[in-house]
Amino acid sequence: MIKRYFTLLILVQLLGSCSESEPTKVVTPIAIEKDSVSLWIEESKNPKSTELQKAAVLKNAYQYALSTTSDALKAKYFSFLSENLYLTGDSTLFRKINKQAISINRKLNDSLPLGYAYWDLAEFFKTYSVKDSAYNSYSEAQKVFENSKEQQLSGRMYLEMAKIQSEIKDYVGSETTSTSAIERFKPLADNLFLYYGYKSLGISLGGLGEVEKSQTYYHEALYYLKLADLDKVQEASIINNIGVLYRDNKQYKIAIDNFKTVLKTDSLIIKNPSLYAKALSNLASSKLYDNDTLGVNKLFLEAIEIKKKENLTASLASSFFNYAEYKAFANDTLSAITNAKIAEELSLKSEGNESLLEVWPFLATLDNKKAPDYFKKYIQLDDSLQKEERKLQNKFARIRFETDEFIAENVELETEKEVLSKQKQIWIGIAAGFFLLGLSVYIIINQRAKNQKLRFDQQQQANNQEIFNLMLMQKQKVDEVKRLEQKRISEELHDGVLGKMLGARMVLTGLNKRATEEAIQEKSKALGSLQEIEHEIRSISHELSHSAYQKINNFTDSIESLLSGGNKNIKTIFNYNEDESWDSLEGTIKINVYRIIQETFQNAIKHANCTIFEITFYRTDDVFNVIMNDNGRGFNINKGKKGIGIRNITSRIDKLNGTYHVDSVQGKGTTISLQIPVNKNLVNTTDNNTQLKNVY
Repeated sequence: MIKRYFTLLILVQLLGSCSESEPTKVVTPIAIEKDSVSLWIEESKNPKSTELQKAAVLKNAYQYALSTTSDALKAKYFSFLSENLYLTGDSTLFRKINKQAISINRKLNDSLPLGYAYWDLAEFFKTYSVKDSAYNSYSEAQKVFENSKEQQLSGRMYLEMAKIQSEIKDYVGSETTSTSAIERFKPLADNLFLYYGYKSLGISLGGLGEVEKSQTYYHEALYYLKLADLDKVQEASIINNIGVLYRDNKQYKIAIDNFKTVLKTDSLIIKNPSLYAKALSNLASSKLYDNDTLGVNKLFLEAIEIKKKENLTASLASSFFNYAEYKAFANDTLSAITNAKIAEELSLKSEGNESLLEVWPFLATLDNKKAPDYFKKYIQLDDSLQKEERKLQNKFARIRFETDEFIAENVELETEKEVLSKQKQIWIGIAAGFFLLGLSVYIIINQRAKNQKLRFDQQQQANNQEIFNLMLMQKQKVDEVKRLEQKRISEELHDGVLGKMLGARMVLTGLNKRATEEAIQEKSKALGSLQEIEHEIRSISHELSHSAYQKINNFTDSIESLLSGGNKNIKTIFNYNEDESWDSLEGTIKINVYRIIQETFQNAIKHANCTIFEITFYRTDDVFNVIMNDNGRGFNINKGKKGIGIRNITSRIDKLNGTYHVDSVQGKGTTISLQIPVNKNLVNTTDNNTQLKNVY
């Protein structure tokens, strides 16, 4: 039954049902000393003063400013008065003051106060609902701010213009203007006004029926709202708008969830009773349209009561209309008509034409006798509004066209300036031609020399790497020869000399039994000397044998030297299996791994701001694994271009036919893992359970 009441409705109440909360005009106050003008302004704001007293002091301030002989001081006075008086009841005085402010600031070519004066005028017209004049004044202010490179103020004027366009249902124009505002805020990273800009886009697209795009922009507004760190009331306002969008798109259950979320906002009824009442009314209407009337009557009555207290006449009309729909759904026709007439009365009182376009067709369906009168009123009002909206839209289009022409003229002037500048540059170029020619020859020769030096340096670096590789290999071979020689000497001492000495001692032992007392003593001394030689040779043999079997890893020594020569404030840890034959790795692998570790360690010192840098070597099958990690600040690996460090790692790992992985979390450090295939001649001398050596 409820569906038939919407057959004659023209527009969705998106703007009427949404909770709007726009930024107020906050500008840098004009510096005025505590003279007569400022004192009169303060006196006019005294709540104890009568209207006549306020008018008298404001006129005194105006006359004082008018009598000032200094144009600069007069401009300050009138700008100050214009900023403080646009909300006063004396509209005639304000117009005089504002006109003077615009005129004198234009004369002085003081662009910023001129823009503020137009802004004051726009706010004045906005207060009195003169939309076309307000739009035009905002447009003038925007052009001034744009020329003054005041991008934020220019964007704010665009936002105000977009809001007026939405109010007259020029949603296409509002979308374009909102986009222009966002383009000004984006380079400034102004999260607060980006929130307002995307909210305005959401309203415009909702008016155009672009539901998905509208939702997207509302969620974008929520994103910037959180970045701007505003309170939950602003977030609730956006969620309420999204709920209205779902409700008007007949997705009632989703709309109900959104309105319930709004009502759960902490202390919303205290912080913003208007938004709370609107959410109550929107929830009730959504449940009604979903044919769920449980608790709807209570919701409507609570919303109506709050709106009465807050004196929200236009919004109250909307609630009474929805309540009338509920009564009609409950087949209480008399009550439905009564509430609809209350909605009609409130709409007429608040000049809520959109509400009247809903109420009159609804009353026509309930009261058959007066239906022709209601339809007649509806048609007359609808035609009148459409004509007025078209008129305003055309006027705004002309203003936009004039603004575009103004911008085009500025572009043309800039082009002319560029032409003159280029001509001047040509003459300067001709005059300095020979000098530039000589300079060019010098630069070319110098550049060639630099290129040659660069190629030489690159070749030298390659040679240095090769030399380093050869030195490692040579040292490895020398150490191997030393180990073999030590082992040979050990075996000769043990098996040769020591054996002979032992035989001699045994002979002497036998002689000792058959000799005289004196001979026995001498032989005993000789025997003792031989035994001492035996112990000494055995000790030397053991030391040489231990040295022969002990590995000296020059590759790991190089890594330890690299780490020890870094920043003393960084703790370095080197984990590796000291029984592994790391020096048997190919020279290409060692030099490239050394360079990768060197560059990673330097990057950690310079950029990571870490306190611990750790390296781990280990072997799995035929793969040499290197893990480097730090506890620094990390970085986002998914954003930005790869740095030269990552590109160098990629290049070196590709040479080794290996792979690598970078894992970094902001605030939790970075880990780089290398996996390099190696030949099977890297012999693992111990089992895989051998404890790694830790080097600090």
